[in-house]
Parts: sequence; C-alpha cells; structure tokens
Amino acid sequence: MRTKRRIATLIASTALLVGGTVTTGAGTAAADPNFTFEVDNVSSNGTFSVVAYNNGRYAGMAHWNADPVAYSPGDAMHAVDALADGWGIEAILQSPYRFATTVGHDSPYITPWKTGNLPEGQKVKMRVAVTRGGATHLSSYYTGHA
Repeated sequence: MRTKRRIATLIASTALLVGGTVTTGAGTAAADPNFTFEVDNVSSNGTFSVVAYNNGRYAGMAHWNADPVAYSPGDAMHAVDALADGWGIEAILQSPYRFATTVGHDSPYITPWKTGNLPEGQKVKMRVAVTRGGATHLSSYYTGHA
C-alpha cells in the first residue's frame, strides 16, 4: 500500500512539474472530450453542414446555406451549439472569410446568419471548430458552393 502511494505521488509530482494533469476516475463529456466530425445535409445547390459530436453525442454544427429558403438567407453561414458541455461551436468559412461563434452564449444557441452575396457557383470551404479556453478541435474543410 505504501509503495502504491509513493508511485501515485511520484506520477502526480512529475505531471505537475512538466505542466500535465493527472485524472482519475471515469471521464465525462465535459472533462474528457472526444470530438468527431462529419459532413451532412449535402445538397446539389451547394448547401451543407459540418456536424460535431462529443463522445458520440450531437454537439452542434456549422451550416452553409447556398440559396434562400423560407426564413434563411442564401450565401450565408451560421453556427449551432446544441450540447451544454462547456464547449463553444465556431463556423469558419475560408474564402471569403466569415466567422460565427457561439462562445459566450449558453447552450442551446444559434448564431445570427453571416451573409454576403457571392457569384453563383463560387466554391466555398467551411469547417467547424469546437473551442473552450485555449483548447480547440478542428474539423477538415468541406466544400460547397454559392
């Protein structure tokens, strides 16, 4: 028993000296994230979503809307945070650069649309970032069009 305590103390001390952390017990979605991403809602008109999951649970998404539909504008993107796990969702359009973030808002939260007219058929690349404090998890860029 005494040896086990010494080993645990040594591990904890080493982690503190090198700036790491020691976690014991089972992890939770907020404490031990495992983010995965997939493209979804792909439409021939260029519309698509990049969806984020935290430990298999739908966390949110970045959504590109190519054409106006009902109350949604065209050539527009926004971010959705659906999971109260402490992580914010950011939608990042590469070119032309646009950015929408849920950081600073309680979940569930949907950002306002970020809009701007683009030439019909122009290629767009978008990704989702999941962020909290200094930690960020990024999806790949996915392609649609205006």
